[in-house]
Amino acid sequence: MKLIIKKISIYIFGLLFIWINLSFINPLNENEEDLNNNESPDVSYFGKENITDGPYIFIKNNVKVVKWISKDRLKQKLILGDNYKVIKRNFGFDFQPEWIDYLEESEPDYEQRYENIENFIAVTDIHGRYDVLVKLLSKHNVIDKDFNWSYGDGHLIVLGDILDRGPQVTESLWLIFRLEQQAKLHGGKVHVLLGNHELMVLNNDSRYVHEKYIKSSQLMFTTYSKLFNEETLFGKWLKQKPVIVTINDIIFVHAGISTDFIKQGFTRTKTNKLFAENIIGKNWNKILADSSLSFMMDEKGPLWYRGYWKNPVIMEYQVDHLLRYFKVNHIIVGHTSFPNIVSLYGGKIFGIDSNIKHGGEYGELLIYKNQLFYRGTIDGSVKKLE
Repeated sequence: MKLIIKKISIYIFGLLFIWINLSFINPLNENEEDLNNNESPDVSYFGKENITDGPYIFIKNNVKVVKWISKDRLKQKLILGDNYKVIKRNFGFDFQPEWIDYLEESEPDYEQRYENIENFIAVTDIHGRYDVLVKLLSKHNVIDKDFNWSYGDGHLIVLGDILDRGPQVTESLWLIFRLEQQAKLHGGKVHVLLGNHELMVLNNDSRYVHEKYIKSSQLMFTTYSKLFNEETLFGKWLKQKPVIVTINDIIFVHAGISTDFIKQGFTRTKTNKLFAENIIGKNWNKILADSSLSFMMDEKGPLWYRGYWKNPVIMEYQVDHLLRYFKVNHIIVGHTSFPNIVSLYGGKIFGIDSNIKHGGEYGELLIYKNQLFYRGTIDGSVKKLE
């Protein structure tokens, strides 16, 4: 009798495990656009190359499943209680259960204003170049040799576009996510802003996703965007991120603030709330049907604007108007690439996209120390910015 009960128990547990995992494989909703149908490449050309990707944590009805790809094979583990040893065993870092609690319990902060910050480092447009990111953070003492936070009470600002293009997106996300948790323990902070490529992926546009991740998501029987939906750790995390942050007398935004933006009366708080509640993960048709929402998505919106650098170029008196509107002295942006960090109008605007995304071995980050700005290069040298 005991043997029969044991067999029945094993059988029931097996059915439960299959049901739980199948419940995480969701077809597209009727109101979602399946952009992957046209954009997915033919993966047959991968030949003998093996994909390794992950981990991805899926959370549904308090059930947690870790999935990853190892040598072109899907692997997954149902998490029982708070036992995340599978992550340490397969990926080499500890995962703390309270990190999920923090995501579930966090209240939205649309204000995003921080004062009296003495030291910060900013980097942008990583685009899956984890190797360059690690070199920059290591050389400038943000992380130690074990990839842990070593920047004390300093702030690290990532101005968006961690996603797309490159082959080490997942590694970059995990590094930044972990540093965010560690920084809080030391009185520091990591700010992650949304870039246009985060928004594209969150809204089911996979045009710039590296072919590795197209194949990875196919092996998980889903689309890439669904690895970042509301039932995943990365999705919950990114959807809480702001578009505009003010630190001291400085505005941070992925692409830039246009004069049309302030003519319409948008503010930092209003913009962050608008993206969180009405744009991120929402239906494109509904977004484009609303004039305020569609403005945020066009070339003069904060995630796409290039008017500081490309014709028609904004004039200095217009920059001064922007600064007065926000009561700041500087605007720091990414999105538009240069060989190194550049400044305009005597340091009123800094462009810090140093072209990491195009696959070279070089990159820079912006350093703020003693109320001065510096270029931090990949070899660890520091050069004052004017």
